[in-house]
Amino acid sequence: MFDKNDKIQLRQIIMEHYTQPDFKGLIKNDKSIIKFQDSPTCADEINVQLLIEGEKIVEARFEGNACAISTASTDILCSKLLNLTRQDAQKQLVNYFNMIAGNDYDEDILDELIAFWEINKQGNRINCALLGADGLKWILNKEV
Repeated sequence: MFDKNDKIQLRQIIMEHYTQPDFKGLIKNDKSIIKFQDSPTCADEINVQLLIEGEKIVEARFEGNACAISTASTDILCSKLLNLTRQDAQKQLVNYFNMIAGNDYDEDILDELIAFWEINKQGNRINCALLGADGLKWILNKEV
């Protein structure tokens, strides 16, 4: 569990996932789905990728050039969605979107994503926090 009031810890989470992302780099698999995402407000561009077998996410990856918020949030989301069913992954994303929007959310299932809990106070950063999430949501909602 992470303390959302520990600003230093939250900054460390973001910087670790920005400088050393665990899920950066696409895999070569024709069965995977890749969605290109670019920001309407800056130069951030990423591809997000999911490989779903049956209803289970067996790979979650991304690639591209983006700011610390976009990169870190996408890396953490890939970690959170890996090995979940499509339905559970959608629930995770809804919870994350609710947090970013400033709506009610379940803090207990966010883990490191709690680092972004105050992003809604910085309107220009909301797009950054949702860049990868929007692409992952699109893939999960796509009929396959």
